[in-house]
Order: sequence, then structure tokens, then C-alpha cells
Amino acid sequence: MAHFWKYPLLAGGLVLPIALATLTDWRLFTRAATYPAAPIMAVDWYEPLQTIPGDSAPPLPERSLGETPLDPAALAQVRDYAQQRDSMGLIVMHQGHVVLEDYWQGYGPNSTFNSMSMAKTLLALLMGIAIAEGHIESLETPAAQYLPEWRNDARAAITLKDLLHMQSGLRNDDRSDTVTSDLVQMYLGSDVMATALAIPSLRPPGEIYEYNNVNTQILSLVIERATGEPYADYLSSRLWQLLGTADATIWLDRPDGNPKTFCCVFATARDWARVGQLILDGGRVGDRQIVPATWIEAMVTPSPLEPTFGYHIWVKARTPDYPNVNQAATAPFVAPTFYLDGRGLQRVYIIPSLDLIVVRMGEDPLQWDDSVIPNTLLGQFHRAPE
Repeated sequence: MAHFWKYPLLAGGLVLPIALATLTDWRLFTRAATYPAAPIMAVDWYEPLQTIPGDSAPPLPERSLGETPLDPAALAQVRDYAQQRDSMGLIVMHQGHVVLEDYWQGYGPNSTFNSMSMAKTLLALLMGIAIAEGHIESLETPAAQYLPEWRNDARAAITLKDLLHMQSGLRNDDRSDTVTSDLVQMYLGSDVMATALAIPSLRPPGEIYEYNNVNTQILSLVIERATGEPYADYLSSRLWQLLGTADATIWLDRPDGNPKTFCCVFATARDWARVGQLILDGGRVGDRQIVPATWIEAMVTPSPLEPTFGYHIWVKARTPDYPNVNQAATAPFVAPTFYLDGRGLQRVYIIPSLDLIVVRMGEDPLQWDDSVIPNTLLGQFHRAPE
């Protein structure tokens, strides 16, 4: 979730709203009052969790620096940059092999991290699978075909593509300093689907780009209703197990409730590297095509309304040249780079020209520049002699 931070909900002016919230949703109050200062690493705070079963394959293959054309000095710069900015884990994979893996602050290869909004890209991958399996006809399908709750108001015009491109026109109340906002209700509340389905349309779809977490939550309901399978089960059987990952978990709004699909999948850095490799390899794992290559191509194609954004994945550096998104880079990427983005600056960078994946896990540092790691590797990459 890209725009979330610790809620100052116990400030004097918010005592009454919190008290009122407890009358209808005590979980929201409890979660708001106890929200951790370090929300990425405080995995135990998130409960209840639902398991996303994996199917552990052999460990990721490794390769020494001497066996790669990567510049050791560039890798050292990347490691130092991450370590100095409150990172807990860093992986660099080249040609499917781990060439650098470091952990800090007591974390290691088996540690799980909160994905925050990187989970959105998992949903986009599942959407492509659901279309390929025939559960969903196309992205031009109105979401209301699966959502009778939307059929009798302006939301009936919103297509699945509008939701994937964050151009739905749905209300985007992303305030984090009040329990009454849509964002806080979805993130901390006990019924994420009821909240999402109640959010109205404020403008026609396709008019403006606006990053809005409700788009993702609604899409997961579409997948459930189109496939007839719970979201976590579909994620496990169609993607997670086929990647050869360890078990992951996803945060539920309440026991036996709904997953918060716009955020909060808990997995290891290595397994996020597998997700990056899947995208780099055009949807293939080994000899098996698990996501159509044409879908991966469409995912990383810039939206007509926002050049930095594709289908729930970022496709350009968010520099000041793009005023409609939160700035995260001082310079454009030297070569095409796609990336998964989670609040706290969780990152999976995918650099096709280098056959390279970089995973960064950690808390939100005071300063971070998305252009540094990709451009350091791009600028100092050494190819082996012909």
C-alpha cells in the first residue's frame, strides 16, 4: 500500500471518532491503537493470517561473482546503498542465479516480510491467468458483470481494465489520520469487502489516473466470483506452488474472513525474487508457461493516462517529470526497468537488458532514490568478451 504510515489516531481531536468506531468495529480500534512503528517487520502483529501453500523447489541456484560479467564494484555500491537505508534483505539475481544475498538486523533467508503493495502485482498476474483459463472474457468486461452490487449506479460503466489501470473514478479517500477514511476502514477494519463495495464512483472511468487501493480489492472479488475459488486458493494453485516457493501468508480482515489483497502478503525475499524472475521470463517457470507471455507484455505496457504505470506494476522511474504519482526517483532508468513497489520501499526491480532481478526488503528509510540501484548496475555492467 503506497501511501500508508503510522496513524496518529490517539491525538486529542480523534478520541471521539475512535470511541464511536469501537461501537461497530472493535478490531479497527485495537489495530489503530496498537499499529507498530515498524509495520514491515512486525509480522506477528498481523492477525489473523491465512496460509498460501507453496511447493518448495530446489533452492535458487547460486553463482560466484567470478562466474558472472557483473562488476563487483557496482554490486558493492548497491549493497552499501541498501544497508545504509534500513534494509533487512537484499538479493541480486543474474541469469536466474543468485550472485548477491545479504541480510541485516537479525533477518535471514527464511525471514518473511510484509509485501504491502507488491501484493497488487500478484493479483495482476492472477487476472491474466483467469482470462487465459476462460473464467473472464476480457478486460473490457464491465466489473458489474461479477458485481451485482454495482449494476444500478454509475459504477456499472467501470471495466476490469479501468480497475487494473487505476482509472476507475471510484472515490479515493486515502487519508491516514482518521478512522472514517476509506483507506483506514479497508486496512484496519473487520470487513474489507463491505467497505470496498460501498465506495461510490465520483467521476467517469477512464478520465484520470488515481492510485486507489480499492481497485485492487474489488478485482480480487471479481477473481473469486469468476473462478468460484477463494482468492488465496487460486493464488496458491495457479501461481505460488508453480513458482516453487515456500508457504506464504496473507492478512485477513477477521477470522475466516476476507484477505486484504491490496496489501499484506508475507513471504521471503527469495520467493519475491522468484516472482520477479517469472515476469522477466515472460510468464514461464522452467519449461512451463504459467502466465501468458502476451499478458506479461500487456502488464508492463504504460497506461494511456499514466506513463509510469502498467497493470498493477510500475514501468518507469517516478521522477518529477510525472506529476500524477509520488516522486521516488531523481533520474529516469538508463534502460527499461519494471518494478514491484510496496510501502516501506519493498522493491523487486526487473531489468530485462541485464537479465537481472534485485529484491530489497526493509523499513521506510529517510531517503531512497529508485534510480540508484538499477542505474548503478546498468552503468557499470561488464559484458564478457565475445
